Amino acid sequence: MGHAIVHHFGEGAAVWGQVITPSIAHLLQSERELRIDFSQVRPGIVVEVETARALLPHVIDASTQRFHVGTTAYRHAAGRADATVEAVVRVDVGGDCTLKVWGRATAENPSPQEPASIHNPASTTPMIFKVTFWEISRANDARFDQLLRESAEKDREIQQLRAQVALAMCSQ
Repeated sequence: MGHAIVHHFGEGAAVWGQVITPSIAHLLQSERELRIDFSQVRPGIVVEVETARALLPHVIDASTQRFHVGTTAYRHAAGRADATVEAVVRVDVGGDCTLKVWGRATAENPSPQEPASIHNPASTTPMIFKVTFWEISRANDARFDQLLRESAEKDREIQQLRAQVALAMCSQ
């Protein structure tokens, strides 16, 4: 159970599914902290990716997972408290293999008002993650993922610089 599934697919093939099996649940819950990438399509930016840490993962049923995510990272990715965001959870499962779980993340109890905790970098928001697809594959696409993150970061920096230039032009 758990890590044994990786050894059968270490030569380059991938195993995948659409429901959380007991072995996948074990892999997800064996880590105290997971990496999650929220993705959002925004005007002027093709895809924006916000990377955060998912803490205390818990599998609720065959398609649902619960964890806590930094409030600031989630709000930045989602834009508002009650938004549903596309996300990918990644777990290094050993043997140069990675478990990727795609789905949609929503705050468990969204509050329409902005809580004071949004400005506290240590605050977390409980999330419900609905799984749509998972895959265990060789971690050979790490370079592509890095390029995707760098591209999103550059797009974000360009938008910030444009905003600064616009503000500077207004003050003159």
